[in-house]
Amino acid sequence: MKVAIITSGILPIPAVLGGAVENLIDYYLKYNHQHHLHDITIYSVSHPQIKKNKALQAKENHYEYIDTKSLWARFEARIYAQFHKNECYSYKLEYFFEKVYKRLKRKNFDLIILENRPGFALKLKKRLNIPIVSHLHTNMICASDEKTKSIIRATDRFIVVSDFLKRQIESVGIPSRIAVVYNGLCTENFTSPNKPNNIREALGIEKNDFVAIYTGRLIPDKGIKELLEAFILLKDHPDIKLIVVGGENFADSKNQNPFIESLYNLGKNANAHFTGFVPYNKLSSYLSAADVAIIPSHINEALGMTCIEATAMGLPVIATNDGGIPETLVGQKHILLDKNDNLVSELAQAILKIKKNYNSYIGNKLDPRFNIESYSSHFFENIVIN
Repeated sequence: MKVAIITSGILPIPAVLGGAVENLIDYYLKYNHQHHLHDITIYSVSHPQIKKNKALQAKENHYEYIDTKSLWARFEARIYAQFHKNECYSYKLEYFFEKVYKRLKRKNFDLIILENRPGFALKLKKRLNIPIVSHLHTNMICASDEKTKSIIRATDRFIVVSDFLKRQIESVGIPSRIAVVYNGLCTENFTSPNKPNNIREALGIEKNDFVAIYTGRLIPDKGIKELLEAFILLKDHPDIKLIVVGGENFADSKNQNPFIESLYNLGKNANAHFTGFVPYNKLSSYLSAADVAIIPSHINEALGMTCIEATAMGLPVIATNDGGIPETLVGQKHILLDKNDNLVSELAQAILKIKKNYNSYIGNKLDPRFNIESYSSHFFENIVIN
């Protein structure tokens, strides 16, 4: 098939700036190249780091880039905003879509895939008679308002990343057009380095310390504040340390807002070590320096890739019991906590429990449901619309 993929309009493909969705797109594009499945055109925002990326050499995958950062592009987007109000997304994303559409309409595609932008289906269905598959990584279709119903009518199939997300969308009333395709993890990026304590040494952490790790964005919804507060409760255990990997917005860890500043202040009393943004291909080095991974999210995560990454590295997991997270921990060594007013103290207790009984919690490994081959093959099986 001749397939068009419209990306989020925020981060580039290939995933030179990281991003969970962007890495997952890279995975199935690599699979497409290896198995010569489809003629795919990817529409993405541009970035200087892309120019020499080897992925651009794949003859099955064609990359087209939209300028959204230049002075002229920003001016055009502002003009667009003046004449287009109350659209599905921000004017920047709608401007990105319109630039994509100008190119896409010139080609005869058999299928259009929307990556985490289901609202784009509204315009596409009015303008083109091409089947649309919406690949949802987050809970974007859960309300029963008229706009949501219009998006559902405009979309031929939904691919979602968990049974939790499928149930959420089914509540709106479209069970026959939803397929679950679990996200995949590239094991090449998650193997234990020979010298994991290099990270500990660089951060000033002792070899025999018990180390917890948090990986993710530093925003309130992710529960990082509560995790730091739990470590303050553990101040009488100076050998228990926390590594915090991540910034506010993926690769942007330099511009600190008041919330992040408050986290750093908490960290001074919490035996916490902040790394800032870490490139995805180096994340395994930090995970290998830890003894337990903690995912204290406040929101219903659609799946929870951080859980999958941690278990692939053999780490036990402490996480909140909501959303798609429990699906990732079936058969794994873990502790699930309810989101309630006692979360801070329960996080501290869970850390102490795993430390005390560590031999009972080791031995996790990547669940075959989440390997890259399974993800990519199931993805391409489910884009076919009969």
